[in-house]
Amino acid sequence: KNLVENAQLLAKATRAAATELGLELFAPKSPAASVTAVKAPPGMDSSVIVKEFRNRFGSVIANGQGSMKGQIFRIAHLGYFDFADLFSVIAELELILAANNYPVKFGAGVAAVQNVYAEAALPHAVAV
Repeated sequence: KNLVENAQLLAKATRAAATELGLELFAPKSPAASVTAVKAPPGMDSSVIVKEFRNRFGSVIANGQGSMKGQIFRIAHLGYFDFADLFSVIAELELILAANNYPVKFGAGVAAVQNVYAEAALPHAVAV
């Protein structure tokens, strides 16, 4: 699959997962395919989320920059990044949110990613 199509599909899946987890997208009307920016839950600094990804899981996501630092976190979709990575990142996000007292139904975000993947790569699959 080419790089742009892969990034677009990963971005679609990431947006679906964030929405399923009750998180707000930073740019819902004009999202980019290269990165998804997500607002931190109310009362939570996005720096905490970024640090927990690194400290708990050795994963790297980006904080907001400038005036958005502490308010959003960004998940990239380019480079050596595929659905296996995204399954992990979203599962990690669910755990990080829960550890910081944000209500999470474990697996909800991951299921959203799986549904996007299944629709694109397994057109005859039926989820139950």
